[in-house]
Amino acid sequence: MTPDRRSLLLAAAGALVLPGSALAARRKPAVVRCKGRVNYAGPPLRGQFGDWQFEAAAKAGASRLAPVISDGLETAFEKAAGAMKTSALTAALATADGGIWTQTLTSSRDAAHPTSFFWASVGKAYTATAILQLVEEGKLSLDAPLSRWAPQMPGAAWITVEDLLAHTSGLYSFQADPGLRAEPGYKPPERLLAVGAAGAPAFCPGGGWSYSNTGYVLLGKIIEALDGRPYHEALTQRVVTRLDLRETTVLAPRQVLQGMAALAVSADTDGASDDVTTPYAAGGVAASAADVVRFWRALLANRLHKAEMTRRRFARLYPMTGVGPGYYGLGVMVSDLSAVDPKASDTWLGHAGGLPGAKAVVAYSLDKQAYVAVALTGEGSPEATANLLLSGLPKKA
Repeated sequence: MTPDRRSLLLAAAGALVLPGSALAARRKPAVVRCKGRVNYAGPPLRGQFGDWQFEAAAKAGASRLAPVISDGLETAFEKAAGAMKTSALTAALATADGGIWTQTLTSSRDAAHPTSFFWASVGKAYTATAILQLVEEGKLSLDAPLSRWAPQMPGAAWITVEDLLAHTSGLYSFQADPGLRAEPGYKPPERLLAVGAAGAPAFCPGGGWSYSNTGYVLLGKIIEALDGRPYHEALTQRVVTRLDLRETTVLAPRQVLQGMAALAVSADTDGASDDVTTPYAAGGVAASAADVVRFWRALLANRLHKAEMTRRRFARLYPMTGVGPGYYGLGVMVSDLSAVDPKASDTWLGHAGGLPGAKAVVAYSLDKQAYVAVALTGEGSPEATANLLLSGLPKKA
């Protein structure tokens, strides 16, 4: 591999971070005693995007998709696979004119290609979409207190639905608990919430930013309460069926999905024996890369909620303190690639995810006005792979 290609591969390795993996080593926060909600006191928020950037994303996401063959993308994809220790790697890229390319490779030539991959915390974007649809339907308010559904959670009277979406609740993330991570097999949402309730909050509601899987499990329970059906059924109806995503499954508890790439297990990662359906609304989507691109295009093209709500998701972008470079909105991440590579100019609107044995990312490139999704099992960087694929596209004016 040439130095230039290696540089491109590594340039975005930390662009959209993998919160699930990062939290595994996080210590329990010190005891915080709250008497009410407080004002945000963390690092400055990111500046807002202009309307033209959303309009360009919507236009690029509204064109009719047609499969394309690209030798350049094939070559870049194979080089990315060769530079990483993956068991299976998949990607899809859709350009502004509607051409969509996709490919999947496995480390064994004799192995059948998986038909879907586990997208980990990328699933939070799906959960947030359902919550915001409920807001548009008048069934929910972003200011609604958590105490309406889960009064047992610390600070529930002062935590809002928006806090859960944005990770500003301060709630202890169950995934940071070493005892829970050491337990193999499936854990139901009630078990996750009990661990979240027992852990010390990182800060008083509204006062900072801290990635909390517990908050998204609570959002799943709110969806169930308002929709009157299990989370996976509600998300299937609100997102999968609505977009006719035929290669997407919102996993039911303990569901074993045939054809999904198996998580790679290594001796130095705890929790790899966990059931992939444990994360529930914090990340429970299995899909092809092409379907994840279709979902992200639909989101930014305002086909899942109104344009005003799409903009609302990116209105307050909190620095992802303690996790890595990037910013978080309402179930969305933003990354300025210059934070990783000073020579880079691109900005991605997307979401990343990871857990032992699997990593994934979906993003829209402002520079290239293209959508990309990458997932893998094993060791490697989906962000770097996405960056390498995008690097061959011309920059849009």
